Amino acid sequence: MTSEIRVIHEARDTRLVGVTVDGDSLWLDKEDFERATGWQWKAVGLCRDDTCMPIPRGGPKLVDGDRIDAAGVWRHAGWPVVQSRSGTLWVLGEGASRRAAALTSLDAPDFALPDLDGRLHRLSDYRGRKVFLVTWASWCGCRGDLPVWQSLHETAKAHGFTVLAIALDQPDAARPWIEAASPSYPCLIDRDHLTAELYNLVNVPQAVWIDEAGHLVRPPEAAGMTDGFRAMERKSLSMPEAAREARDRAKAAYLDAVRDWSVRGTASPYALDAEGVMARLTVPDAAIAEAHARFRLGQALLRDGQADEAAAEFAEATRLHPASWALWRQTAEKNASGLAVGEAFWRRVDALGDRHYYAPVDLAERQRD
Repeated sequence: MTSEIRVIHEARDTRLVGVTVDGDSLWLDKEDFERATGWQWKAVGLCRDDTCMPIPRGGPKLVDGDRIDAAGVWRHAGWPVVQSRSGTLWVLGEGASRRAAALTSLDAPDFALPDLDGRLHRLSDYRGRKVFLVTWASWCGCRGDLPVWQSLHETAKAHGFTVLAIALDQPDAARPWIEAASPSYPCLIDRDHLTAELYNLVNVPQAVWIDEAGHLVRPPEAAGMTDGFRAMERKSLSMPEAAREARDRAKAAYLDAVRDWSVRGTASPYALDAEGVMARLTVPDAAIAEAHARFRLGQALLRDGQADEAAAEFAEATRLHPASWALWRQTAEKNASGLAVGEAFWRRVDALGDRHYYAPVDLAERQRD
């Protein structure tokens, strides 16, 4: 079948004409392959940055003259490939091993995301400043924390510090909360959860501390949140006073730790060394990588009006990555105020048993030599 198709890979969403789709094979010429993936097709194989991957000669035929089976190459590498039922929409996901290697280098993965006005911001734009990268969403009670982070930003920005808030959400859903808070720090929109994929995030709010050189200081952790919400009265969403006070103390302690780091940098007892970061870092496996590819496909299908097919992709993403509350809640039923706290949510919470929804944050002060 030859037709117009779309190929999605990382930040690229490329429309191609005259492409041949043959079952599970996606045949692209050199120019289209490089434009859609960012990988260069050279004599030594496929190359990107400092990595070159030889094209295997045995097994399934992956090269036919001046064309290459992009999907076949991806599968050979062990990277996720998913496609729509029509075969006109493909997602070539990033491999778990490459994501893991990027994280364990302890260099914060770069990204480019838009603000509400469509202006792109790169994480690397803030090199030279300490960055408190924090995620949130309109479907989470943490949507009310934007003013809290504004206070943090105002008190710490003179010390070479910025908050960088990422909404794992649709622009229209995030907009009222951003406009009401009117923050002076950047608020970016990540509708496809690319930062969740890059940093192996599973919930909101989660935060990452990044130093002036772009290195991880603390890996993803709950941004001062606790499991106190599980004591809520589920219809009114009111919390017992003791649970609310405990939650507020935990959040205040966490924000105090961020402020300490904003002023003292590496001298802060809350700034972890490389060994400490590695001890707390989690990396994705192949199932997680495929889950993100399927979520990305689902989002694209949903925007194209294919709601039923999108729902199937979202369900498969959750099956593959059940620990990700962010993937599940993004597409879960919302109440009248936009919160994903329906009966299905509480059933999933109850099914945790003694396991945590928000893993406790260890703020034990690091001992210096």
